[in-house]
Amino acid sequence: MARIGEGFTAVVPMKLDRPEFLGATVGLLGDTAVRACVGEAVHEHLGIWFEDRPERPAEIVARLVRGLHDD
Repeated sequence: MARIGEGFTAVVPMKLDRPEFLGATVGLLGDTAVRACVGEAVHEHLGIWFEDRPERPAEIVARLVRGLHDD
């Protein structure tokens, strides 16, 4: 079963004095406080973006549903 957010990617630029990463490939930000802050900011701004473009959420959900049925 596919995850709902699978295939969606966001690039969030930020500057940290001492970033902490997890894993040998440094692919995941390890600082949970920063991850929470970034998550809140993305949630807030994505909500505003969806409010300004009400047709987009329906298009995205339709893509997700099609993707779930393609498995």
